[in-house]
Amino acid sequence: MARQGGPQHAFVDESFADAYILAVVLVPANEVNPARSALRGILRPRQRRIHFNDERSERKLQVLASMSTLDLAASVYVTKNRREARETCLTQMVPDLVATGARRVVIERDDSLVQFDRRTLASLIRPHTQQLEYVHLKAHEDLLLGVPDAVAWCWAKGGRWRDQVSAYTRETAL
Repeated sequence: MARQGGPQHAFVDESFADAYILAVVLVPANEVNPARSALRGILRPRQRRIHFNDERSERKLQVLASMSTLDLAASVYVTKNRREARETCLTQMVPDLVATGARRVVIERDDSLVQFDRRTLASLIRPHTQQLEYVHLKAHEDLLLGVPDAVAWCWAKGGRWRDQVSAYTRETAL
């Protein structure tokens, strides 16, 4: 996660395939609303969110083309250690986010993980900064949660799909 500069917002989602993938997408704070508007512009009628797994291939390509016009940087944290995968990835993610100047982290809400995340993130963030806040939201509550969903899906699929996001994504193998 190389981006530095002004304040950043991070959006986080995960994928379970052969490995556990935690995808983090950084968007400059002043670009968050324009990025949401761009994604809102490609929603189909009555669609509240973009869930990459549910889209057809041509629609996936349309979403990826729209994403490629946004000012974003992505990281994927990948581990095969399923038992401690989330904690391992979060432990690497927090100092990386602090180094980029991230001020807000939006994590796709999984009710079974909220308590774990709160405990883990509080203990990880406290030693680094008091300026990083985090929130859990359902995917339809913030359109930008569709971006790490797409990045994680593409990374897990590999091949031509990974190629679609590799220009702005870096991998950390754990």
